[in-house]
Amino acid sequence: MSRFSWIGMTLLLSMLLLSAGCMPYVPPNSFPQTLLERVETQQRGPVRVSAVVLSESESEEVFGSSLQDKNIQPLWLKIHNLSGEELVLQLLSIDPDYFAPSEAAWLSRGFGERGMTDKMRYFYEQHLPLFIPANVTTTGFVFTNLDPGVKAFAVQLLGDKKIYNFDFVLPVVGFQADFMKQDQANLYRPDQIQSLNLDELRDYLTNLPCCVLGGDQETDGDPLNLVIVGQGRHGVVTLVQRGWDLTETLSTGTAWRTALSSIFGSRYRTSPLSPLYLFGRSQDASFQKARETVDERNHLRLWRAPVTYQGVPVWVGQISRDIGVKLSGKTVVTHKIDPVVDEARTYIGLDLLASQYLGQVGYVKG
Repeated sequence: MSRFSWIGMTLLLSMLLLSAGCMPYVPPNSFPQTLLERVETQQRGPVRVSAVVLSESESEEVFGSSLQDKNIQPLWLKIHNLSGEELVLQLLSIDPDYFAPSEAAWLSRGFGERGMTDKMRYFYEQHLPLFIPANVTTTGFVFTNLDPGVKAFAVQLLGDKKIYNFDFVLPVVGFQADFMKQDQANLYRPDQIQSLNLDELRDYLTNLPCCVLGGDQETDGDPLNLVIVGQGRHGVVTLVQRGWDLTETLSTGTAWRTALSSIFGSRYRTSPLSPLYLFGRSQDASFQKARETVDERNHLRLWRAPVTYQGVPVWVGQISRDIGVKLSGKTVVTHKIDPVVDEARTYIGLDLLASQYLGQVGYVKG
């Protein structure tokens, strides 16, 4: 083939690629039925809210663009308002750093993409309205920041007479966490749960074991140093809003990814925590707040205790801070834990105080 033929083919290919990149935006006008299969619905009196988080493929189907590549995770909501008054959606309760519709449209634009005005208009049309009139059902999307594991958020609706609060903990497609594998509401039979007053709660906590048990369920592990009194779902939302991530369950795949993260110094926000034991079972929920590398992180394990205080669940926990890795005769390498474990407890106390959801603080002897 002659040199001019090659030049001609190159120019033709370039023109084809350029024309493909300059295609106008065509609104998909599609709603995946798979979304409806995962919808979670909650009701507070005359107000009902349904929500579901979109997967990567569902986002592309609805918006015609890859949004996860831009750290955008659309959330679909349906609000049924029978309160008799107009309600205002507090968007910051869902995500204080949410993306505006035009911002999401612009960030997800393709190379040379035309029709950005049409695309922005379409994204705005899909956005959930902030004002929900009385006796109206409205639906729409909120463009939130990407959470790799569980999507935990609050929906707050403001009325002149009342404020309606909803706490959601929604799984992201393909993610499995310790918190999701347990039926938290049915860990104990009703006759196994003791209702305690404050003095009884202090006595109960004072007589708990000093430490969790290790993987062999015989050897003492890390010391118990934290107790949280609160509803599980609300606690998850509060921690996630403070930057904590629910961790994945331990498996071959997640262990391998953790190893790679340690080797290459990359961040793995949902890396699993090894199982430790209390009340005859491994932790009911695991959280971590990771730095830029998996070798440095705060990690928290919680077990629901068979007691309540004023009707509210009691969670016994262990929190510590990984400050690096060291060689180990058993597992080659292991995390180096800050020996002053109560410093990590102080940290989470300050973290929860900053959330403005912390009601009281107290101490008991260990």
